[in-house]
Amino acid sequence: MSQSIKWGIVGCGGIAGKFAADLALTQHGKLVAVGSRSQEKAEQFAAAHGAARAYGDYDQLVTDSEVDVVYVATPHPYHLENAMAAIDAGKHVLCEKPIALNAQQTQQMITAAEAKGVFLMEAMWTRFFPAITQVRKWIASGKIGGVLAVEADFGIHFKVGPEHRIFNPRLGGGALLDLGIYPISFASMIYGSQPERIVSTVHFAETGVDDQAVIAFEYAGGATAALSTSSRVAMRNEARIFGSKGAIIVHPLFLHADRLTLHLDGKDAKTVDYPYDGNGMHFEAEHVHQCLKKGTLQSDIMPLTESLAIMQTMDAIRQQWNLKYPGE
Repeated sequence: MSQSIKWGIVGCGGIAGKFAADLALTQHGKLVAVGSRSQEKAEQFAAAHGAARAYGDYDQLVTDSEVDVVYVATPHPYHLENAMAAIDAGKHVLCEKPIALNAQQTQQMITAAEAKGVFLMEAMWTRFFPAITQVRKWIASGKIGGVLAVEADFGIHFKVGPEHRIFNPRLGGGALLDLGIYPISFASMIYGSQPERIVSTVHFAETGVDDQAVIAFEYAGGATAALSTSSRVAMRNEARIFGSKGAIIVHPLFLHADRLTLHLDGKDAKTVDYPYDGNGMHFEAEHVHQCLKKGTLQSDIMPLTESLAIMQTMDAIRQQWNLKYPGE
């Protein structure tokens, strides 16, 4: 791996634009190529973000010999296809969350990456912010004692029509995969395991996708997580962790946190700010760089075993709802 790590981006939507802009904030990352289903869109994106090459075909992007790692930024149902193409071409892959539509697809991607000897990680950017790194340190050190309860919610009022991707079942629409994955992955990070029991309730949009849900997890020893998600109402978008000695509040928006409040029993609450530049996507990109430079093929912060376990949990939730995506 050269000093400069060269990126290719598959998909030229909004999230891809934010990631491309943040690559400029990293020490070693460089965007060299972009791919879209439209040559015109690829060329516009490349011009906007300084990429040397633009492809109107994903296969050309993943087979570009200059590309070290591919960022997959297409809609959920295409993650498997796009990531597998990059893996088959011998490229390292950072794949947007959710890593796939279900656990079966996730396992397929993991197996392929292991066989090819390439790096693969789900782009759960939340975990790489300095504020969330501090949360993990406080939890690991026993700062608030043993964690007994987690609360987290993520809801956005999407004022869009039924044709929008969030309501389109063929695009993996629904609140769970697009929004609910954040509180679910957060609980997984805090507890380091998946729940032993899941209880949930859901509301469906007219298009048949889930648009609001409340999910309760129970873990070994009686610890709990109370999680909410919605695409039809705005929520607080905050996370709260309660332990035997205190609590941690991750202020809105917890998915890209910049402020924490630490409550310790018998002491005044302490609020700390963790400002950052850009969109905050450079933190996960830098982590990928560190993994590649060390020669590790899996993240220790967002390991593939956990991405798979989270998908299994979401599969179990959807099973309670009798919800399947087209083609499943």
